[in-house]
Amino acid sequence: MVQVFNTFWQELQRFGVHWGFNIFKALLIYFFLRYLYAFVKRFILQKIGEGLSEHGRVLLGKAVKYGFVVVGGLWILGVFGVNPGGLVAALGLFSVAVGFAAQTSVSNLIAGFFLIFERPFSIGDAVDIGGNTGIVLSIGLLSTKMRTYDNILIRIPNETVLKSTIKTFTAFDIRRIDTMVGISYAADIEKAKEVIRNFLNQEPVFLAEPQPIIFAEELGDSSVNLKVLVWIRRTDYLKAKETLVQGIKKALDEAGIEIPFPQRVIHIVRDEENAS
Repeated sequence: MVQVFNTFWQELQRFGVHWGFNIFKALLIYFFLRYLYAFVKRFILQKIGEGLSEHGRVLLGKAVKYGFVVVGGLWILGVFGVNPGGLVAALGLFSVAVGFAAQTSVSNLIAGFFLIFERPFSIGDAVDIGGNTGIVLSIGLLSTKMRTYDNILIRIPNETVLKSTIKTFTAFDIRRIDTMVGISYAADIEKAKEVIRNFLNQEPVFLAEPQPIIFAEELGDSSVNLKVLVWIRRTDYLKAKETLVQGIKKALDEAGIEIPFPQRVIHIVRDEENAS
């Protein structure tokens, strides 16, 4: 009985020393990778992340973190006698199976990385994506979320975003707004253009450079249509749009230049033979 107890105790000691040593090595690996991760993350974000948005930097940091988690996990499993090669092979087969089952998610994931590094827009930008207009709230790995101007949340898969035509309204500090003005056929076109130009020069919301452009675009059914193109600061868009329409109307009224209603000329032809 004593011999059995001694043998058991010796085996227990060897087991404890073996696992204790392995645990000690695992802790060394953990702290080493933790220090290395902090250094690599800082280096990558400084060198590669300079041209990325804040959201892109966060995602890049997560990608580095998950990479270290995978490498560290495999290394520590190897310390405890688990064959990393077999585990990697099993994970590979599992990832292939998942890939076939979730091809759409993989496509969205790849498209998400393209959006992050290409940066057609950033969080907070006003955009039009495939006919959906609003403010970008987030750019995830699988989808992009935006809030429309009537306060509706839209989630668009990244693959759809990448394939869509994207208009970024806030990409530049200035933008152009246009309007059409119809004047009477009896009005002096040059005088009307001068009146509109004087109004635009007096309004600070319209930029002097690039200069406004006014030209006769077409002869309409009831009016001569003038096209007015002006440049504004994008932050003044709504104010400038209203000021442009109302100001031109007031300026033309004060100058006595008519903005005509739609008109039709009707000819009545009498059939004299039938009338007689």
